[in-house]
Amino acid sequence: MPRGVKQPIKPAVETISEPMRDLATLPAPVRALRDKILAACATGDIEALRIPIDWNELRPLFERGARRPAGADPIETLTSLSFDRAGRESLSIARAVLTQPFLRIARGPFTSYEWPAYARRPTPPANEEEARALWACVRFSDLASSNAAGRPKVMRIGVGADGVWHYFWNAD
Repeated sequence: MPRGVKQPIKPAVETISEPMRDLATLPAPVRALRDKILAACATGDIEALRIPIDWNELRPLFERGARRPAGADPIETLTSLSFDRAGRESLSIARAVLTQPFLRIARGPFTSYEWPAYARRPTPPANEEEARALWACVRFSDLASSNAAGRPKVMRIGVGADGVWHYFWNAD
């Protein structure tokens, strides 16, 4: 290629693993964050999520788009998104999501982990237990709607391999 001519940038290829359950395959920072979120959920107090949220330099995203002003309190956001307006629904869904199988997603040099696996790799539930697990990951306000493919709007959590919590939102 001649000097001064820039090569077009190729989009990074995304590789998504098969669903995994073995937590030992997670990098230590990812396991630590998952454990901290689950411990916060076990308290039943939405305020307990402030600790894993504040582990990040930048706060995780809890909804798409600019719906909240910059600097909005993340606990207030999660509380307002909860059907009960006390944050219990957010805690319950976060717990349900993090107890499901997960995916390893590699995009270029960046690796992340996402729960639950069926949010991105949708397969019909094999049995009643799997169906209940899927529906436990859907916000009450999203029960009557579905995504473009006709599937439930499943909440998902994304964490970078470095243990940075990126998002907790529905797949659409």
